[in-house]
Amino acid sequence: MNKLVLYLFFIVFASSCVTKNIAEVAFSVSPVNAKELIERVNSSNRPSEHLALKGMVSLMIEKDNEVSLGISIRVRKDSLIWASVTAPFGIELFRAVITMDSIYYINRTNKTYFIKPITNISEILKTDIAFKEIQEIVTATPKIEKKEYSLNKTDDDFLLTTQDYMYTVSNFYRIRKGVLIEEGNSLIYTYSNFSFENDFPEQLEIIVKSSFQNAFNIKLNYSKVVFDKQQQTPFKIPSSYVVAE
Repeated sequence: MNKLVLYLFFIVFASSCVTKNIAEVAFSVSPVNAKELIERVNSSNRPSEHLALKGMVSLMIEKDNEVSLGISIRVRKDSLIWASVTAPFGIELFRAVITMDSIYYINRTNKTYFIKPITNISEILKTDIAFKEIQEIVTATPKIEKKEYSLNKTDDDFLLTTQDYMYTVSNFYRIRKGVLIEEGNSLIYTYSNFSFENDFPEQLEIIVKSSFQNAFNIKLNYSKVVFDKQQQTPFKIPSSYVVAE
Protein backbone atom coordinates (compact mmCIF):
# COMPACT_ATOMS: atom_id res chain seq x y z
CA MET A 1 0.00 0.00 0.00
CA ASN A 2 1.72 3.23 -1.10
CA LYS A 3 2.25 6.30 1.07
CA LEU A 4 -0.46 8.38 -0.61
CA VAL A 5 -3.06 5.73 0.21
CA LEU A 6 -2.00 5.70 3.86
CA TYR A 7 -2.30 9.47 4.12
CA LEU A 8 -5.72 9.39 2.53
CA PHE A 9 -6.82 6.87 5.13
CA PHE A 10 -5.98 9.59 7.64
CA ILE A 11 -7.97 12.22 5.80
CA VAL A 12 -11.14 10.20 5.34
CA PHE A 13 -11.35 8.60 8.76
CA ALA A 14 -14.98 9.20 9.06
CA SER A 15 -18.15 10.51 7.79
CA SER A 16 -20.43 11.42 10.60
CA CYS A 17 -20.78 13.79 13.57
CA VAL A 18 -23.32 16.53 13.41
CA THR A 19 -23.32 19.00 16.24
CA LYS A 20 -26.08 18.58 18.80
CA ASN A 21 -26.15 22.40 19.26
CA ILE A 22 -26.97 23.64 15.79
CA ALA A 23 -27.55 27.37 15.53
CA GLU A 24 -31.10 28.43 14.82
CA VAL A 25 -31.64 28.68 11.08
CA ALA A 26 -34.78 29.59 9.15
CA PHE A 27 -34.95 26.42 7.04
CA SER A 28 -38.27 27.41 5.47
CA VAL A 29 -36.85 30.64 4.04
CA SER A 30 -34.38 30.11 1.20
CA PRO A 31 -31.16 32.16 1.19
CA VAL A 32 -31.30 35.08 -1.21
CA ASN A 33 -27.72 34.76 -2.45
CA ALA A 34 -24.56 32.64 -2.24
CA LYS A 35 -23.13 34.64 0.66
CA GLU A 36 -26.19 33.98 2.82
CA LEU A 37 -26.15 30.26 1.97
CA ILE A 38 -22.47 30.00 2.92
CA GLU A 39 -23.13 31.72 6.26
CA ARG A 40 -25.95 29.30 7.04
CA VAL A 41 -23.90 26.24 6.17
CA ASN A 42 -20.79 27.34 8.04
CA SER A 43 -22.70 28.35 11.17
CA SER A 44 -25.01 25.32 11.24
CA ASN A 45 -22.41 22.56 11.00
CA ARG A 46 -19.93 22.19 13.82
CA PRO A 47 -18.22 19.06 15.12
CA SER A 48 -19.09 17.55 18.50
CA GLU A 49 -16.53 17.56 21.29
CA HIS A 50 -16.11 13.78 20.93
CA LEU A 51 -16.99 11.32 18.19
CA ALA A 52 -16.55 7.55 17.86
CA LEU A 53 -17.15 5.67 14.61
CA LYS A 54 -17.00 2.04 13.61
CA GLY A 55 -17.58 0.38 10.26
CA MET A 56 -15.94 -0.72 7.03
CA VAL A 57 -13.66 1.04 4.59
CA SER A 58 -13.29 -0.02 0.95
CA LEU A 59 -10.31 1.24 -0.99
CA MET A 60 -9.91 1.01 -4.75
CA ILE A 61 -6.46 2.02 -5.96
CA GLU A 62 -6.82 0.78 -9.53
CA LYS A 63 -9.68 -0.73 -11.51
CA ASP A 64 -10.70 -4.14 -10.16
CA ASN A 65 -8.27 -3.79 -7.23
CA GLU A 66 -10.47 -3.21 -4.18
CA VAL A 67 -9.62 -3.89 -0.53
CA SER A 68 -12.21 -3.87 2.30
CA LEU A 69 -11.15 -3.55 5.93
CA GLY A 70 -12.65 -2.73 9.29
CA ILE A 71 -12.10 0.74 10.71
CA SER A 72 -12.55 2.44 14.05
CA ILE A 73 -12.17 6.21 14.48
CA ARG A 74 -12.19 8.45 17.53
CA VAL A 75 -12.12 12.22 17.32
CA ARG A 76 -11.40 14.71 20.07
CA LYS A 77 -12.35 18.16 18.78
CA ASP A 78 -9.41 20.45 17.98
CA SER A 79 -7.04 17.91 19.54
CA LEU A 80 -6.61 14.62 17.70
CA ILE A 81 -7.97 12.03 15.30
CA TRP A 82 -7.25 8.41 16.24
CA ALA A 83 -7.87 5.46 13.92
CA SER A 84 -7.36 1.72 13.78
CA VAL A 85 -7.65 -0.36 10.61
CA THR A 86 -8.28 -4.08 11.00
CA ALA A 87 -8.34 -7.22 8.88
CA PRO A 88 -11.04 -9.90 9.26
CA PHE A 89 -11.34 -11.38 12.76
CA GLY A 90 -10.25 -8.04 14.25
CA ILE A 91 -6.52 -8.32 13.59
CA GLU A 92 -5.10 -4.78 13.64
CA LEU A 93 -3.06 -3.78 10.59
CA PHE A 94 -2.47 -0.06 11.14
CA ARG A 95 -2.95 2.50 13.87
CA ALA A 96 -2.60 6.24 13.42
CA VAL A 97 -3.03 9.51 15.27
CA ILE A 98 -3.19 12.98 13.77
CA THR A 99 -2.68 15.96 16.07
CA MET A 100 -2.60 19.69 15.36
CA ASP A 101 1.01 19.45 14.22
CA SER A 102 2.04 15.80 13.78
CA ILE A 103 1.21 12.39 12.30
CA TYR A 104 1.92 9.19 14.24
CA TYR A 105 1.65 5.88 12.43
CA ILE A 106 2.21 2.20 13.29
CA ASN A 107 2.24 -0.61 10.73
CA ARG A 108 1.63 -3.91 12.53
CA THR A 109 2.23 -5.99 9.41
CA ASN A 110 5.91 -5.11 9.07
CA LYS A 111 6.59 -3.73 12.57
CA THR A 112 7.45 -0.20 11.47
CA TYR A 113 6.39 3.29 12.50
CA PHE A 114 6.90 6.94 11.69
CA ILE A 115 6.32 10.34 13.26
CA LYS A 116 6.15 13.26 10.85
CA PRO A 117 4.92 16.87 10.80
CA ILE A 118 1.38 17.32 9.56
CA THR A 119 2.70 19.41 6.67
CA ASN A 120 3.85 16.14 5.15
CA ILE A 121 0.23 15.45 4.15
CA SER A 122 0.23 18.63 2.05
CA GLU A 123 3.46 17.57 0.38
CA ILE A 124 1.98 14.19 -0.58
CA LEU A 125 -1.41 15.53 -1.73
CA LYS A 126 0.11 18.55 -3.49
CA THR A 127 -2.41 20.83 -1.81
CA ASP A 128 -2.46 22.84 1.41
CA ILE A 129 -4.48 21.18 4.16
CA ALA A 130 -4.38 21.74 7.91
CA PHE A 131 -5.60 19.72 10.88
CA LYS A 132 -8.82 21.72 11.14
CA GLU A 133 -9.73 21.00 7.51
CA ILE A 134 -9.02 17.30 7.98
CA GLN A 135 -11.19 17.32 11.10
CA GLU A 136 -14.06 18.95 9.21
CA ILE A 137 -14.00 16.29 6.50
CA VAL A 138 -13.71 13.54 9.09
CA THR A 139 -16.66 14.85 11.07
CA ALA A 140 -18.78 15.63 7.99
CA THR A 141 -18.83 19.32 8.87
CA PRO A 142 -16.69 20.89 6.13
CA LYS A 143 -16.79 24.65 5.72
CA ILE A 144 -17.41 26.32 2.38
CA GLU A 145 -14.50 28.41 1.17
CA LYS A 146 -15.50 32.06 0.91
CA LYS A 147 -15.24 32.88 -2.78
CA GLU A 148 -17.42 34.37 -5.50
CA TYR A 149 -19.87 31.58 -6.40
CA SER A 150 -22.72 31.14 -8.83
CA LEU A 151 -25.83 29.94 -6.97
CA ASN A 152 -28.43 27.62 -8.51
CA LYS A 153 -31.37 25.79 -6.92
CA THR A 154 -32.85 22.39 -7.72
CA ASP A 155 -35.84 20.73 -6.08
CA ASP A 156 -33.68 19.23 -3.33
CA ASP A 157 -30.34 21.05 -3.31
CA PHE A 158 -28.43 24.27 -3.74
CA LEU A 159 -25.46 24.30 -6.11
CA LEU A 160 -22.50 26.61 -5.53
CA THR A 161 -19.89 26.77 -8.29
CA THR A 162 -16.73 28.67 -9.03
CA GLN A 163 -13.64 27.89 -11.09
CA ASP A 164 -11.94 25.63 -8.52
CA TYR A 165 -14.75 24.70 -6.11
CA MET A 166 -18.20 23.17 -6.33
CA TYR A 167 -20.59 22.32 -3.49
CA THR A 168 -23.94 20.57 -3.42
CA VAL A 169 -25.90 21.64 -0.32
CA SER A 170 -29.15 20.14 0.97
CA ASN A 171 -32.21 22.15 1.96
CA PHE A 172 -31.14 21.59 5.57
CA TYR A 173 -27.77 23.20 4.86
CA ARG A 174 -25.71 20.02 4.98
CA ILE A 175 -22.98 19.61 2.38
CA ARG A 176 -23.71 16.54 0.26
CA LYS A 177 -20.78 16.91 -2.11
CA GLY A 178 -17.64 18.99 -2.41
CA VAL A 179 -15.24 19.28 -5.34
CA LEU A 180 -11.86 20.97 -4.87
CA ILE A 181 -9.45 21.42 -7.77
CA GLU A 182 -5.91 22.75 -7.43
CA GLU A 183 -3.14 22.69 -10.03
CA GLY A 184 -4.49 19.65 -11.83
CA ASN A 185 -5.24 17.72 -8.63
CA SER A 186 -8.79 17.18 -7.41
CA LEU A 187 -10.48 15.96 -4.25
CA ILE A 188 -14.15 14.98 -4.41
CA TYR A 189 -16.05 13.96 -1.28
CA THR A 190 -19.68 12.84 -1.18
CA TYR A 191 -21.81 12.24 1.93
CA SER A 192 -24.91 10.04 1.68
CA ASN A 193 -27.43 7.97 3.66
CA PHE A 194 -28.15 10.70 6.19
CA SER A 195 -29.84 9.31 9.28
CA PHE A 196 -33.34 10.68 9.87
CA GLU A 197 -32.83 10.44 13.62
CA ASN A 198 -29.42 12.12 13.94
CA ASP A 199 -28.95 13.77 10.54
CA PHE A 200 -25.51 12.30 9.99
CA PRO A 201 -24.20 10.59 6.84
CA GLU A 202 -23.60 6.89 7.21
CA GLN A 203 -21.53 6.77 4.04
CA LEU A 204 -18.65 8.85 2.71
CA GLU A 205 -16.94 8.45 -0.64
CA ILE A 206 -13.65 10.15 -1.48
CA ILE A 207 -12.27 10.30 -5.02
CA VAL A 208 -8.73 11.56 -5.51
CA LYS A 209 -7.28 12.46 -8.89
CA SER A 210 -3.68 13.56 -9.19
CA SER A 211 -1.26 14.19 -12.02
CA PHE A 212 1.30 12.27 -9.95
CA GLN A 213 -0.78 9.23 -8.92
CA ASN A 214 -3.39 6.91 -10.35
CA ALA A 215 -6.97 7.92 -9.53
CA PHE A 216 -8.63 5.89 -6.82
CA ASN A 217 -11.52 6.13 -4.38
CA ILE A 218 -12.33 5.28 -0.79
CA LYS A 219 -15.77 4.39 0.56
CA LEU A 220 -16.60 4.35 4.24
CA ASN A 221 -19.76 2.79 5.65
CA TYR A 222 -20.46 3.21 9.36
CA SER A 223 -22.49 0.80 11.44
CA LYS A 224 -22.00 2.62 14.74
CA VAL A 225 -21.73 6.30 15.66
CA VAL A 226 -21.38 7.64 19.21
CA PHE A 227 -21.52 11.36 19.96
CA ASP A 228 -20.11 13.29 22.92
CA LYS A 229 -18.71 10.34 24.84
CA GLN A 230 -15.02 10.52 25.66
CA GLN A 231 -13.06 7.58 24.27
CA GLN A 232 -9.61 6.21 24.96
CA THR A 233 -7.04 6.81 22.21
CA PRO A 234 -4.10 4.51 23.05
CA PHE A 235 -0.98 4.81 20.96
CA LYS A 236 2.31 3.19 21.97
CA ILE A 237 5.16 2.28 19.66
CA PRO A 238 6.63 -1.13 20.60
CA SER A 239 10.35 -1.02 21.33
CA SER A 240 11.00 -3.70 18.68
CA TYR A 241 9.54 -1.59 15.83
CA VAL A 242 11.83 0.30 13.45
CA VAL A 243 11.39 3.58 11.61
CA ALA A 244 9.69 3.15 8.23
CA GLU A 245 11.75 4.10 5.22
